[in-house]
Amino acid sequence: MKTILFYSEDFNLCLSLLVYLQNKFNVITTTNFDNIDKIAKVTELDLLFLDVDPDNKVESFCENFGKNNPVVPIIITYVYKSNLKLLDSKIRENVSSVFYKPYDLDEISERVTFLLET
Repeated sequence: MKTILFYSEDFNLCLSLLVYLQNKFNVITTTNFDNIDKIAKVTELDLLFLDVDPDNKVESFCENFGKNNPVVPIIITYVYKSNLKLLDSKIRENVSSVFYKPYDLDEISERVTFLLET
């Protein structure tokens, strides 16, 4: 079974996604951004899913994570704001997919399935 690491500060969102995807995938959740690297080092991840407000720290994290884990796709979700245009394009260079909130769980599920089957 493929393993997904899902990060969000929102515990309820972590729980919701866990329930939504648990029948198809092994889903690990965390609400602590600093735990992502620790979990990735001890778990064979197949996908990283980030629900996060983008900033330079997140952009840098995605770039470094992608270099250290080149076969692990990254999906990121956030609320798009026009002042994030430049940061959005930088983030897109280092992730497999971006979804803007509010998003459609069926669409995300299809993308997750696609990324994990290729």
